Amino acid sequence: MEIHVVETALGRLKAAAVVLFAAQGESLRKRASACGQGYREALETLESSKSFSGEAGQVRTLTGGGKERIARVVLVGLGKRAKLTHEGLRHAAGAGVRAARELGAREVALAMPEGKGAFYRAETLAESLTEGSVVGLYRFENYKRKSAEDVIERISVLAAPAQAKAARRGLKEGRVLGEAVCFARQLGNEPGNVATPTFLATEAARIAEAHGLGLQVLEEDDMRALGMGSLLGVSQGSSEPAKLIILTYEPPARGKKRPETVAIVGKGLTFDTGGISIKPAAKLEDMKFDMCGGAAVLGAMQAVAGLQIGVRVVGLVPASENMPDAAAYKPGDILRAMNGTTIEIRNTDAEGRLILADALAYATSKLKPKPKAIVDLATLTGACVVALGDGHAGLVSNTDGLAAELLAASAESGDAIWRLPLTDTYRAQLESPYADLSNLGSPGAGTLTAAAFLENFTGDVPWAHLDIAGMAWTAKKSGNFLVGATGFGVRVIARWLQSRG
Repeated sequence: MEIHVVETALGRLKAAAVVLFAAQGESLRKRASACGQGYREALETLESSKSFSGEAGQVRTLTGGGKERIARVVLVGLGKRAKLTHEGLRHAAGAGVRAARELGAREVALAMPEGKGAFYRAETLAESLTEGSVVGLYRFENYKRKSAEDVIERISVLAAPAQAKAARRGLKEGRVLGEAVCFARQLGNEPGNVATPTFLATEAARIAEAHGLGLQVLEEDDMRALGMGSLLGVSQGSSEPAKLIILTYEPPARGKKRPETVAIVGKGLTFDTGGISIKPAAKLEDMKFDMCGGAAVLGAMQAVAGLQIGVRVVGLVPASENMPDAAAYKPGDILRAMNGTTIEIRNTDAEGRLILADALAYATSKLKPKPKAIVDLATLTGACVVALGDGHAGLVSNTDGLAAELLAASAESGDAIWRLPLTDTYRAQLESPYADLSNLGSPGAGTLTAAAFLENFTGDVPWAHLDIAGMAWTAKKSGNFLVGATGFGVRVIARWLQSRG
């Protein structure tokens, strides 16, 4: 799909479809008139009948009747002007281009909203419109016998000559972020018989080649040599070999100062039956999404390469299945992690923290130079869904400064997160009479005891954990997101890394 900034006024544009945006109560008569006299009259009728008021999510389409330079006009509401956000604009852009696609348009032009203030900066408007359009047009059709024929081939973002340079910067960034989110969604939507640990490693190799990233994949023999008994313990019940995928982004040289190294770690549990502590059958098919933390890390690595940020980033994805084979690990087993910590297994369905443990220990002990910060992303606990639903991911951190950075990146990116506590109350629940730690805390506060478990493998490095279990996939269509994987985490990590570079 082509996406361009076009320095053309509405009054001179010829297009199959144009999307116009309006805040609640804002009249679009002047801009509709620029599309053609017939559109002004049609809009007057809509406004007088109160069929279009600019409410958030409202979409109306107008036709030129074959007489106008612009075949279709799509009107999209942004909601109250005092509450405008760029996340809202991203969803509005997605709704607008989808409506144009449904009308059969193959080309669509987006007119930037008009107004004064920080919200209306050309660069951020173009970024939001582009990102929203790319994400909003995504469909997963790999296994459909017949793919949809309605396709948008070209998107134009309209900008005045004085705005064009800034708009092009925003468009480039929005496209990079949108495509990275869609890549993570694509990985998450693949079925478990396709998206195996080996598949993830192959996809990592593909993006490494395409974006100039370094790649190392540790095999099970490598893990045994390193003492990764925690990751291997989870994997031993599967016929699919585990992988530890390591991608490295080296930033462009900027003077003599050596860039800092930061690590991001994503849970790549490509299918989770629960193991011997087997899950109920209901919704078990959704456990193909248990690798969405790993997908977010792969997507974020693609994004940081495209954005050319000034931080050295290492992305690690421990990838495994959790299956109830005769060789599977069992409740009561004791595993030894790479850093020497012994772990009593009280529940084999608390496996995500086990594969993350060895990846975190590797990041803190083997990466050179040592990371200045580590963030992990994981669909870790149902308890986080109970606590925060599908409104926010849970954030737990051992460092206030790092937590503040991530919260700021969340507000900017649209990936919503909420900080939760980490105290000795939760650490104490992991005590075991037989090993250094149990992999399960006492009933209650499951998100926090899981985070407290992970903390044992982070050494003295500032660390944050994002539990994305309620955000990684959706069972209903909402804004730019269809049923399936959402790509959550890509944007907040990319924005956070930008802020450090």
